[in-house]
Amino acid sequence: MIISFACFFQKQANEKETVYLLFDKDNKEKCLIEDGSGNSKYFNKYRKEYWENGNIIAFKICDETFATHKAKDLIDTCAISTLAKVKLVDFDYIERKYDSLFEFKHHVFEKIYFIEKISADEIVKYEVNWLDDILMIVD
Repeated sequence: MIISFACFFQKQANEKETVYLLFDKDNKEKCLIEDGSGNSKYFNKYRKEYWENGNIIAFKICDETFATHKAKDLIDTCAISTLAKVKLVDFDYIERKYDSLFEFKHHVFEKIYFIEKISADEIVKYEVNWLDDILMIVD
């Protein structure tokens, strides 16, 4: 019986979810971020950067970085109506989930998708990887 419970809880621990988050680059919220040299500066909460000659898109939310590789990861333009089929979470949910587990950031979720609204009728869905602070892993 004890083994059954252990297997059940292990299975639950291994079940990872897929999450969708609205990446709102037009949001004017600010975050105080330390620059690595002891200085801090206010930046927009949501920032988008291009690395490696534009092949990697880095999505930054405060001091967390998520990345997608244009050639390797899913990038899909969809009708805005597709949002009705998914459960959007906020960044606080993602952080709370990470804080509750003892995992590398890139292991917490099965998949993370960022949703970016590009017009009144369309969105772009990016499959992203949450980069670990020290390892800077981009799967």
